[in-house]
Amino acid sequence: AILAVTFPAGRERAQALGLWSSSFAVASVFGPLVGGPLIDNFSWRAVFLVNLPVGIIGLMMALAFVKESVAEKATRKFDWFGALTLGISLAALVLVLDRGLDWGWLSTKSLVSYLVTVGFAIIFYFIERHHEEPIVDFKFFHNEVFVGALVNSFLVFMGLMGSIFLVPIFAQLFLGYDATQTGYLFMPMAVMIMVASPIGGRFVGRVQPRFIIAVSTLIGALGMYLFVFLDPRASAWSLILPMMVMSTGLGLGMAERTNLVASSVPQNEVGIASSILALVRNIAGAFGISVFGTLLNNTIESNVWHIAQNSVVQSASPLIREQAVGLIILKAQVEGYAHVFVVAAGVLVLGAIAALFIRAGKDHIMGVEERTMFEE
Repeated sequence: AILAVTFPAGRERAQALGLWSSSFAVASVFGPLVGGPLIDNFSWRAVFLVNLPVGIIGLMMALAFVKESVAEKATRKFDWFGALTLGISLAALVLVLDRGLDWGWLSTKSLVSYLVTVGFAIIFYFIERHHEEPIVDFKFFHNEVFVGALVNSFLVFMGLMGSIFLVPIFAQLFLGYDATQTGYLFMPMAVMIMVASPIGGRFVGRVQPRFIIAVSTLIGALGMYLFVFLDPRASAWSLILPMMVMSTGLGLGMAERTNLVASSVPQNEVGIASSILALVRNIAGAFGISVFGTLLNNTIESNVWHIAQNSVVQSASPLIREQAVGLIILKAQVEGYAHVFVVAAGVLVLGAIAALFIRAGKDHIMGVEERTMFEE
């Protein structure tokens, strides 16, 4: 929202969003890079303590460099009941997504969480319909461009977040890497995002947004699919190359997605629209981690039974039989990871298909001055 106010619509805003997207993405990648040495040399508590100096620096920079933007129309009546009901609904949703695998998705606790999520979401909807200044304006969802960008973002972040969290687990569990070595695997991914995001911003105004988003999502799907070939003998490059391809696709489309959302709503409502986009991304990530975590566990269990039924151990030695059981479980786990990555790649392909249905007009491609020159 701050960038939308600071930079005029069009290519200039898109390039600014591209740089912002790269910094945002690189920050998320540097988390494991910094967290690894902290865990190995101190403890997991250091991961949370490091937020203190980082937060203080961020606060000082915000006070020094961020120019305050105030809407022409001041808020007269804050939507307290809307904020409360939305918070309760999302809290219940995140709770069941985080604990559902342990509880059981059809357990009493999970069912109660579902009821709370849906019930308060319905109450929230009716509150927003009648509030003068709703925190979520549902008229946005009549905007096909806005909805299309949200659908693509949900599928992309569901596929990426739901599967990329498995990479560090695979590296440490099967390849024997420590937390620091695992963090180093993400460095090339950060570099590719830094390179691809500004490049993606330069395409804005020159290529139809749906084509940029669709192609970038397909590149991400290709990178995700390359993880299918992982095995316990894999080298570091077997993890790095797929992440580089995937991050290139992610970076190319980030600026365009954000620009579409910012340019599809009135200037004074960009803040609300961008918050909805961030909310959708976060929910998609939590949803993806839960779905793919459950899928991984169920697939491994199924694979163990299938492989065991089709395996013959021609030895009565207890040691050899114990080794055979270990190999069966290992093969079941590796095939389970491959299955998850295939499904994640399929989700990204669906996101690319959804992007092709985004019909953005000239208002979403060119800025105000550019449109005026075009019309003249």
